[in-house]
Amino acid sequence: MKSTQYIIILLTSILLLSLVCCKKQELSFDWENSEIFNINKEPAHSTAIPFASFEQAKEANWTKSPFYKLLNGSWKFNWVSKPSNRPKDFYKPEYDITSWNEIPVPGNWQMYGYGIPIYTNTDYPFVIVDPPNIPHENNPVGSYRKNFSIPDDWNKREVFIHFDGVKSAFYIWVNGKKVGYSQGSMTPAEFNLSPFLKKGENVLAIEVYRWSDGSYLEDQDMWRLSGIFRDVYLFSTPKVHIRDFFVKTDLDENYKNAQLTIDIELKNYSNKDFDNLSLEVVLLDNKGDKVFELIKKSKLVIA
Repeated sequence: MKSTQYIIILLTSILLLSLVCCKKQELSFDWENSEIFNINKEPAHSTAIPFASFEQAKEANWTKSPFYKLLNGSWKFNWVSKPSNRPKDFYKPEYDITSWNEIPVPGNWQMYGYGIPIYTNTDYPFVIVDPPNIPHENNPVGSYRKNFSIPDDWNKREVFIHFDGVKSAFYIWVNGKKVGYSQGSMTPAEFNLSPFLKKGENVLAIEVYRWSDGSYLEDQDMWRLSGIFRDVYLFSTPKVHIRDFFVKTDLDENYKNAQLTIDIELKNYSNKDFDNLSLEVVLLDNKGDKVFELIKKSKLVIA
């Protein structure tokens, strides 16, 4: 009889524990889930903005490229001290933000009167240290809105948005549709906006959390500040383009000559395969004169 009671108690305990674990899992947020640090974000790659011509590319001035658009400037902004108070539907185009203030982007919101800047060394800025959990009563949220349009000559091309730095974690919506999520304060985040765009004016919404589980990795000597603190820009690429490249120069034993090796990744965003593309590599000297040129046929680029 006692054996049966022990089994019943054990099974009941296991069931309760499972329910508690499931409940905790249901209530966990991306910004305190150590298994999630990005959603629908583009893989990291070398920075390269497309240009319209070879001569334009030689100048290497991003701002002159017709396929680059800076979104810095005044954005609509709302700040709350904790996630439960945030305007949950602010990303919807019809949401009224006329009463919101404006804030410069890039910029840390503490520099404009929202929240308190914190300076600390190796100590965490939380009263309760419980990684990966974040105090829900002390995790300010900044909601940003910005309208933008796409140039006509970007039609039938891919359009990406690039954030050079957002601290600490953020969600992104375009025209009321969720695009993705990112955390990693000091590293860029990039998203493909092509499926979410429309002709004319588009509505961009960004929801930034001051703290995330990544904040536990930032116990360093620095000021704890928040917001979209680096450049935000759009850029456009052809459907098939150079997505990443890696240039290596292996020097000889006398450090006078080197073998130049270039690894190039082509990306196909179209709905058809390509197997007859030409890839041209040109090496210029410090005067801008051509010293080497290679044209190579690419292998099959699958959609």
